[in-house]
Amino acid sequence: MISETAFGQAAATIGCEVAVIKAVAKIESAGAGFDSSGKLKVLFEPHIFWQQLLIKKINPERYAATYKDVLYAQYKQDHGSYNVQWDKLNRARQINEEAAMKSASYGMFQIMGFNHEAAGFNTVADMVVAFNTGEDAQLQGFVKFIQSNKLHVALQQKDFTTFAKKYNGPSYALNAYDTKMQTYYLQIKNKS
Repeated sequence: MISETAFGQAAATIGCEVAVIKAVAKIESAGAGFDSSGKLKVLFEPHIFWQQLLIKKINPERYAATYKDVLYAQYKQDHGSYNVQWDKLNRARQINEEAAMKSASYGMFQIMGFNHEAAGFNTVADMVVAFNTGEDAQLQGFVKFIQSNKLHVALQQKDFTTFAKKYNGPSYALNAYDTKMQTYYLQIKNKS
């Protein structure tokens, strides 16, 4: 669990309110980096896996029929519950370990594996190991990611639409990330 002091330090580094960071965490992971059994939260993205295989010059069509639950070309909104995500990731790892790990998002802030360098890690494996140590490491990775991608201004201005567009990608509106983040921000702000 992240202390209020750590949240405060992260907010000071970014230059935004603590409630803004907490709203991001709430929309990304319901505010927790680990599930009820203590396992790191992960969300596997089959369409990203398709892209990552192409980057590695591996033909995804060769595997699509056998691995249709973890490999398809276009984004689909239904990912399934958190409790099946590690199984999906592990199935994808049978095709290619690094591409699979880069195709999932991890922890409280659901940072995509392919963004490991922006989050301050040399490899995706390094990021996952660090994020497994606790939510403080996940918060530090989030702060580095925000700085690397110059998203601090959107958070400072509470411009949740711009933030969601850049943080969650072009499908952000399908999931109403921006409006939900605004709602969570107001709820959190009103409690403090």
